[in-house]
Amino acid sequence: MKAPHVCILQTSFAKREDTIEFLKERVPGVRVEFITDSTLLNDVRANGGPTQAVIDRMILYAKAAEISGADLIVNSCSTVGEVADIYAKEVSIPVMKVDLPMAQEAVKLGTKIALIATVETTLGPSQRLIEKEGAKQGKVMECTQFLQTAAWDALQAGNVQEHNRILLENIRKLDTMGFDAIVMAQVSMRALLPKLTDVKTPLLCSFYSGYGAVADKLNEIRQARS
Repeated sequence: MKAPHVCILQTSFAKREDTIEFLKERVPGVRVEFITDSTLLNDVRANGGPTQAVIDRMILYAKAAEISGADLIVNSCSTVGEVADIYAKEVSIPVMKVDLPMAQEAVKLGTKIALIATVETTLGPSQRLIEKEGAKQGKVMECTQFLQTAAWDALQAGNVQEHNRILLENIRKLDTMGFDAIVMAQVSMRALLPKLTDVKTPLLCSFYSGYGAVADKLNEIRQARS
């Protein structure tokens, strides 16, 4: 029996080991591959959104993933989440957005949502995804954006501790503001979760819910072949 094969499209060379470990623990024999283009995020940020060139490149990557034998494509970056809706129509294998389960969870928790991110271009797509999922449930979502550019600057300068300090401080402030949920709009923020056990407001990060849903889909594929 051929093991399921997932290809994850990335916009940065972020740590991959925990993603591979998470999926391999849950999906027997899974093959996990990545296609990474670190220029995508810079291009989107420079232009305030995805350009046609960004869309064209991602369509090519999706087609390459399909040709390589992948059973499933995962879009791992919220900034280009809406591009995934475009390239999903160009391939015959399923495409999953890692932040969709998180958006669905946010809608279940209420309508007043705090969105925190370090990159401006992440916030718009994340908010629109939550609003779209809310509309499906007949809810009008009230998302408030909190952009932490100082944290991004610290990370770019190699100061991870300062990046984490800024985000931890601001998330604790959001915890006092009466939101139904706090959405950490970037997968990389999962590293902060162990230090936020004191936060009372539901704190959502797309890594666990997103890759949990990916694991479920891969197991469906595996079982269908048995």
